[in-house]
Amino acid sequence: MSDTNPKELIILNDNHKKIIDEWFSMLQERQGKFNGITYNGRKLRAELRRNSLSESIFLQDGYTILANKLINNDSKLAKTEVHYYALQIFANVAAFAELNSDKIPFAAQLSEKINGGERNYLSELRFERLLASETPAEFCQRLIRAVKLRGKKGVNLTSLADGIFLWMQEWNAREHGWPADTNPFKRFSVRWAMDYFSTKNNTNTNTNTKE
Repeated sequence: MSDTNPKELIILNDNHKKIIDEWFSMLQERQGKFNGITYNGRKLRAELRRNSLSESIFLQDGYTILANKLINNDSKLAKTEVHYYALQIFANVAAFAELNSDKIPFAAQLSEKINGGERNYLSELRFERLLASETPAEFCQRLIRAVKLRGKKGVNLTSLADGIFLWMQEWNAREHGWPADTNPFKRFSVRWAMDYFSTKNNTNTNTNTKE
């Protein structure tokens, strides 16, 4: 029987989660520690934000120290070009998060209601556009917007990161003409759509969400 209740993470694991949590916590402090070293985290975060959507993001210390810990060690994350690219997108997007909240998956957070009202943080239309992103730059830009909309409610950074890695893996496969995963529950669009529409209070709000 197919697994219709897949585990939240496909590519990352709990060890990667600890690394991401520590890295993000460091970014919130002027004297924050990451991997045993003290950094001016707020300065690193500001630099990541200033270089948002720039090809030079991989030169920023906020990115390189995360890459050195998450990929360039024994964390079992392969040292592939697609993984480094995915991590660049994640660092780009995560710099705009105000809080790390891991109670529910990232896509489900996007469909939560704003202040208990009728509007989703990210409308169904914009969510569909996010899923339909054709390039890494477009995907990154739309994710940044989604994260900003969440504001002080925060986002599930590990879920976000895992989704980005999965999206990049699928994009890379399409670029090379490789077949998609035969298990639909391991595909990015299926997993995020399941999470988005899983929110209990997420009723049909098409008439209430406007561009």
